[in-house]
Amino acid sequence: MQLKEQWIREGFSSYYVVDKGQKLTYEKNILRCHTLRCLLPCEFRMQDGKEYYYYETGIYTTLRERINMLDPKLFFAYLIESFEETESYLLNLDHLKLELELLFLDKEDHPVLCYLPEYEKNILEQLRNFLEECIEIISTQDKRKVRFYYEFHSFLVKEKPNIEQMKSYLEIRPKEKVGEKQSKKENMLEITEKEQNRELEINEDHEKNYNYESKEKIVRKRLWKTFYGVICAGGFSTMIYCIIQIFKYGFYYLFLAGLLCSISVMCLGVYGFYKLWKNDQNNIRNVDSYDEAQEHTTSLDDQTTLLADDEKTVLLLEQPIGRLIPKNDELTEIVINDNGFIIGSCMEGTDYQIEGTGISRRHLRFYKEGKNICCEDLNSTNGVKINGRKISKCVLHEGDRIKIGLEEFLFKEE
Repeated sequence: MQLKEQWIREGFSSYYVVDKGQKLTYEKNILRCHTLRCLLPCEFRMQDGKEYYYYETGIYTTLRERINMLDPKLFFAYLIESFEETESYLLNLDHLKLELELLFLDKEDHPVLCYLPEYEKNILEQLRNFLEECIEIISTQDKRKVRFYYEFHSFLVKEKPNIEQMKSYLEIRPKEKVGEKQSKKENMLEITEKEQNRELEINEDHEKNYNYESKEKIVRKRLWKTFYGVICAGGFSTMIYCIIQIFKYGFYYLFLAGLLCSISVMCLGVYGFYKLWKNDQNNIRNVDSYDEAQEHTTSLDDQTTLLADDEKTVLLLEQPIGRLIPKNDELTEIVINDNGFIIGSCMEGTDYQIEGTGISRRHLRFYKEGKNICCEDLNSTNGVKINGRKISKCVLHEGDRIKIGLEEFLFKEE
């Protein structure tokens, strides 16, 4: 079916516009309500006595702009998840319009698709054609990515897989097919080595962040001290002058007003000095906590044991290093049972998943340094707050309140 389509711009928004059939169906109700994150938001509009679909595209990034920055395996894994989510709402995948120009990415690089009820084409055929479009525009500098696109396209052509088979293909590494036992051992060794290298990098970052303040902060602090000093001196001088004038001429209203204003200005300066002093005390506490943790740092090799058998490789730990007690009764208690424990919303690369507003794919990480348990923000969108204060890295104490997105937890040390 040939559909009339056009791209228009209204103010700061862009739209993909297509003719709409008159019959109202379940699929069109889903589009109008926009209950799926993986589908473009859609409006129904009348124009010249005819109804149109208005798909909003301006709030997303086009795949064409970022295709060379994405990990193709991870991207297609997200794409398959979008297919599953669409099917879970009883929508026909053949109505998805899977074209390079109509595939967008949200802020977390998850694909956003165009669902058009009047359009119908086999989704597997569309996926093959889509891969061919991608192959034409991808950079040839990264041979690994290029090889993946060609191998995945060959898999689709030869096997004609269903969604479950595609999921299996994207989750299994090629070397695991040759020898599962040997490859799993190699993978675990690689993971352990990467963790140790990451620990070294984090320790270097800690030394830079905790030992000294930057020159910029020192200059800024001196300027604030000078400013507050001038305010205090000016307020004090004006206060003395007004008091002398009151003793000479009595309680004239101008002298009283000047006295009150000078006292207020002086109090403002004193409060500014108090805030600077309080920040200095907090910085000293963080540096002392980190230095103490550094003195008691132990090796990961002493706390972990690798066991391998014919079927699986298991990483065993001695004991949990802490717990997170949720404020929300609907959430369960989180046991931090690993040195390098990562919490986020993504299934891959995390030890515990929380789905909620404001929680990034890899949000924060817990690790142990000697007897101290530390928390590190992994460049999350909304950050991590400890006791109401936004942090990048911090040593945790019993009873600290940790806020992840909109969820709040109480830290309990083991």
